Formats: sequence, C-alpha cells, structure tokens
Amino acid sequence: MTYNLSENYLKNITFIIFLLVFVFVINKPIELFPDSEGYLNMYIFRSATYPLFLSLIKTIFGSLFNIATIFIQILIGIYSIYFFVNTLKKNININPIWCLGLTIILLIPYIYNHNVANRFLSEALSYPLYLIVVTHYISLLITEKTKYILYAFPILFLLLMTRSQFIFMIPVGILILIWVSFKNKVFKQNIWLFLVLFCFPFLVSTADKTYHKIKHGHFVNTPWTGIHLITPAFYVANKEDASIFNTSEERLFFETTYKQLSEKKLNINHLNLKRNTDEITPFITYYSEIANHTVLTVGENLSDTKLTKNKKYITVDELTKNMTIPLILNNFKRWFNIYIKNIIHAFGNSKYVLLYLILFAYSLFGLKKNDSSKNKLIALIILLTFSNIALVAIGMHTIKRFTFYNDWVLFLIIFVLLDTINSFNKKPHGY
Repeated sequence: MTYNLSENYLKNITFIIFLLVFVFVINKPIELFPDSEGYLNMYIFRSATYPLFLSLIKTIFGSLFNIATIFIQILIGIYSIYFFVNTLKKNININPIWCLGLTIILLIPYIYNHNVANRFLSEALSYPLYLIVVTHYISLLITEKTKYILYAFPILFLLLMTRSQFIFMIPVGILILIWVSFKNKVFKQNIWLFLVLFCFPFLVSTADKTYHKIKHGHFVNTPWTGIHLITPAFYVANKEDASIFNTSEERLFFETTYKQLSEKKLNINHLNLKRNTDEITPFITYYSEIANHTVLTVGENLSDTKLTKNKKYITVDELTKNMTIPLILNNFKRWFNIYIKNIIHAFGNSKYVLLYLILFAYSLFGLKKNDSSKNKLIALIILLTFSNIALVAIGMHTIKRFTFYNDWVLFLIIFVLLDTINSFNKKPHGY
C-alpha cells in the first residue's frame, strides 16, 4: 500500500489542525482543581517553576490573567509538539502521514480528558517541557552529536523544577551518553558532560532550596516527598510495626496514623473488598485520603502548635522521610507486591506490560544486529515509559495525571513499524 500525499498538502492539514485546537482551547474556560490553589498562591509544598510562571503572567496581564494563561499554555504546547514531530521526522525519515497521526495523538491531552492548557496545574508546563527534552534525547541517540545534550540541559532543569517525578531523565541521559561515547570512543572528551549530569540533582536541589528560602524563609527542598513515599508503606503496614521506630515521636505518629487508617478501612489488613476487587483498587481510589487527609493531617496535628503552617509541612516531611525505609523493609514483600500492581495499573493490565516488554526486547535485539534509527527510537521511548511509571509507582498512585506523558509511545511504535513494512516513498521530507 502506497500513500502519495504532497508535502504541502500535509503541511496545510497540520496547520489547520493546530489552528482548530487553538480555537477550541482558547474558547474553553480555565479550571480550578484542589491542587491549583497551591500553585496560584505559591505554597511551600509546590516546586518553583509553575508558581513563578503563573505569577509572571498575572503581573503582566492583570485582569486578563485567565485568558492569558490559556493562550500561553496552548502556544507552548503547540510549539513543543511541532518541534517534537518535525525533529523526529528528520531523524528517522518517517512518512509524513504518520507524522500527522502522531501530531493528533500528541494534541489529545489539550482537547480531551486532561485539557492541559485549560487548567491551573503544572502539567501545562511539564508536558511540553518533557516533549522538548525527549526530542533532544532522540536527536542525541540517533545523530550521536553531543550538542543535543547541551540543548537539553536548560529545559531539563526547568522540567525538574516543575515536577520532580522526571528525575529519571538524568539516568536515561547518562545511558544515552554512555552509548554515544562508547560507539565513538570519546569517553574522555565527554567526561565533563557526565559530570554535569551527575551534578544535576544537586543543582536542582540547591535551586529548589534557594527558591523556598527567598519565598518562604526556609532553605529546604519542597516538603512533599516523605508524605508520598510513606503512603504505600502505611497501606501495607501492621500494628506491630510501631516497635521498629526508635523515638516516641515516630511511634506516636505511626500508631495514630495506623489507627485512623484502620478505622477508615484504608489499610491492607482492614479492607472491605468486594468480590473480584484487587487490593490495589482501594489504594488507587483513596490515595489522597490516605496521604493528604490522614498521613499529613495526623502529622500536622501532632506537631508543635507553636509552629507555622510551613514549618509543620517541613517537620512532617522530615519525619516521614526518616520513617519510610524502615517501614518498607519491615513489610517489603507486601510493599513490593503493591508496587508491582501499581505499575501494572499504569499500563492498564498485565497484557500491556507484556506487550511493552516484547517491543523493548525486539528493539534491543534489533540494535544488536542493526543500530538503525528506528530501533534506537523504539528502545528509548519504551525505556522512558517504564522509567516514568516505575518512579511514580514508588510513592504515588499511578493515575493518568502522572503517566499520560507517554501515552503517545505505543502509537509512535505502531506508526514506525507500519512505515517499515509498507511500501511508502522514502524520499527525504521537510515538515
């Protein structure tokens, strides 16, 4: 089967699609969510980039703040998608019709379900920033030119300052750089790039602390990590686990939290499971009740009443971070079981996990025989998908808000494989 659509025709269709999406988005009102207040009011438990982004828009546009936010967020999104698809097409020489299909897939979060540009949520920035970093990673892997990792650095920094869940992009970047350095025997020349990547967590952490020092008066990382990390550990905990903690403060916090979770039927030992309902379902469904309205609330209530709200967040975060590893290790088998089920939930079911694993194995085997651009691409985007989900599942419930960033991956793989097996014109195309 051969498709002979002109390049200009496809360009015009793409432009029309972007225009229609822009008009659709700009005519919808912006939405507020429970998390929105934290970004709009620059609370201490929100990372810097998105609150600063919103603050800048509000300062410039004043009463037009809502419409200006939508306008800017959709423009950033459209640019990132165009940049991603255009660069991808140049790197793997895929037929333009598949580029058009991929463009539509990438635009879906703006017009359906997530409505990324019409919400005061950090996804409005993290989604386009992620696509841009992935674009540079793809270019680095395929062209083997290290200039692309340099282009990625500032965008990666902004991405990590927006959502820390993307910390996995650092080890993935290191792996790509290892591959490129090994192939071209340029390890010595690239040592400084490896050093920058290894230092990235420290740089981001320092910037995060500096922001909170300036804005909130506390030189701390965004105090939200421990609360999330300990949530799945509390979900699988036993009453007897109180004995593993060394201080009276930790024991009291554990006992009070465990008691409330058991009363709410939100601990694995006290679930009211319906027939054919798995134990992961209550965890996913009631995650916010466990984390935000039990773990955090108990911590705040037990904190010194003289402490400010911000100091309470910091205190609870430090306490939960200290307690997390001992609690996980004491219930590791059940914790790991929930972790794996959380990962499977992100993919939909175990069959999809198996499908991704088969495709990943296929791409790696293909790389061993022929390190083609398409094999590199498939291997990288599947690695990114697994990395994101594996990291999120450690402490969060794997709902779409945290995993939709790679919903396009399976579609792109299908497009690439179809492009390979069908008799398309293989002439170079502009886009």
